[in-house]
Amino acid sequence: MKILKKYISNLTQTEIELINEFVNKYFGFIFHEFEFNKIVTENFDTKGLFLFAYKKDKLVGICPVHVFSRRFTNISYSSPAIIEVPYGGWIFDNTEISEVELVNSVKISFNEYFINWTRFRCPENQSSKLGAGWNEYKTAIIDLSKNEDLIWSNYINSKRRNMIRKALKSDVKIYRYGPKGISLYLPLMREMHKKAILKKISQDYYFDVLNKYFSKKKAILMMAAKDNEILSGVIIVGNKNVMHYWQGASKTNAPNLGQGELLQWEAIKWAKESKSKYYDLCVVEEERLPHIAKFKKGFSNEIVPFYYFTKKTLCFRVLSKLQSVL
Repeated sequence: MKILKKYISNLTQTEIELINEFVNKYFGFIFHEFEFNKIVTENFDTKGLFLFAYKKDKLVGICPVHVFSRRFTNISYSSPAIIEVPYGGWIFDNTEISEVELVNSVKISFNEYFINWTRFRCPENQSSKLGAGWNEYKTAIIDLSKNEDLIWSNYINSKRRNMIRKALKSDVKIYRYGPKGISLYLPLMREMHKKAILKKISQDYYFDVLNKYFSKKKAILMMAAKDNEILSGVIIVGNKNVMHYWQGASKTNAPNLGQGELLQWEAIKWAKESKSKYYDLCVVEEERLPHIAKFKKGFSNEIVPFYYFTKKTLCFRVLSKLQSVL
């Protein structure tokens, strides 16, 4: 098998179209698409690239990678969860090759640490466990091929349904925005990042994603308000395969009128309107974030796995220690 590396800045239009065709055909996420990775590279100054895997001259896999360079070392991500790209890894033709083969075939440089996140597994993307060295994580999904009444009754539990009813009775309003809504959402996002001690991320990142995808119905900002006061908001991004609950934030000390539940319900309905196959609650961490996990599982108890794998050289370990003391 041959693996070719091509930097985003050097991709031809034919290669860009090939990437996006592969994403559509082999259950890729928006996080695998060329345009999304271009936005990441431009906002975070990464060395963005794609790996192309060929088997007997047939393209069998594509993988986005972002490289963060330090003085002596490089950390390569597919994809960088540290900047809110929750999934990455290979999209591939599983009749030709396995994910383990692809990951094992990636050669890393002497000073490199490679971090590989996978897509989640779902009925059309099943595979066996990946073996030693792979750490399992979980998310919750909703099959959007089900009709709205079935999603309401079979996925969403009674507590969350009651909170949605409470929000409606309390006259909570849901507003839909494109990129122009970011200025309204920004105060909520800043509060959330501060409260959760998260890395501060420029609003330009979210603006660029919405600016690129809102008109294509692949991204939307929704905000819940009561008496013209914004209480909470979510950003949904995705494609025809999956729509993801990508970002969420709430006003500190806001009354709990069910606005969070109503936002999720409206987001699920919007994802269904967009003709996507699945809605993803975007990572369920029961040990680290039990309260958030409980909220997400209230919208779906269909839990599916995704995986995380790393490899690094001995030289990377040495150089990493060296640069930390110099």
